[in-house]
Amino acid sequence: MKMTQRLFLLLALWPIAGLAQVEVRDIPTRPGVTVRFIYAKAENPVASAVLLQGGSGAIGIYPNGTTQSEGFLATGAARFARSGVSVAIPDVPSDRNNLHEFRATPEHAQDVAALIAFLRQQANAPVWAIGTSNGSLSAASVATRLKDKGPDGIVLTASVTQRPVVQAHPVTDAPLDQVTVPVLLVHHKNDGCQVTPYAAMPDLLAALKSSRKTELIGVEGGSRGSGTPCGGGHHQFLGIESAVTQSIVEWIRLNPPGK
Repeated sequence: MKMTQRLFLLLALWPIAGLAQVEVRDIPTRPGVTVRFIYAKAENPVASAVLLQGGSGAIGIYPNGTTQSEGFLATGAARFARSGVSVAIPDVPSDRNNLHEFRATPEHAQDVAALIAFLRQQANAPVWAIGTSNGSLSAASVATRLKDKGPDGIVLTASVTQRPVVQAHPVTDAPLDQVTVPVLLVHHKNDGCQVTPYAAMPDLLAALKSSRKTELIGVEGGSRGSGTPCGGGHHQFLGIESAVTQSIVEWIRLNPPGK
């Protein structure tokens, strides 16, 4: 297990390659259920990823590929694709208004499995699950439930580890000791959200004891913002979104499946 500290600046870590092709699609996931998602295709992708949202999971996808959410992953389609990772960014499934009490279920895993299969059809590249805040529980859960049909690795950003409010869904609700794929944790050292303290990261790293490789990147810099600490600012990597994205992509590049 490895812990890394990095200071992110508003500078590109490598040249941006190509322009992202962004489109909105719907995919059947379970009988009578579909999921709408944003698909952004990278030019010559090194990997693909399903970006799993925090909060309620509902992001409100518009036909032009924008969303009602301004979260780190909800707005990440072009950022990830330009950095070399094709992405699918799902909204909530058609049979639900939100993902509360749903993220650790077999049905949610089935929805994500359909997106993973779609990405594997689009490119011969590893597929990762990247979750943020409550979405970290989604990523960890699908990694344990889907096994061979699941992601080749997971990235957990701004992960929830506390439950003082009912809307908080800790990543520790997943059987973390059963996660075997590589895991990257990314967390802002000054995250002010009460359910995502940076101090909990060493214990979270230690809980992933079956993973082939784990690493924690502690982030500094950016803006605290003016909104609630869980809805923006350091929790959403405000002001350093591009640098954080590129560092995640760099880690994915350096840790292909089986390495």
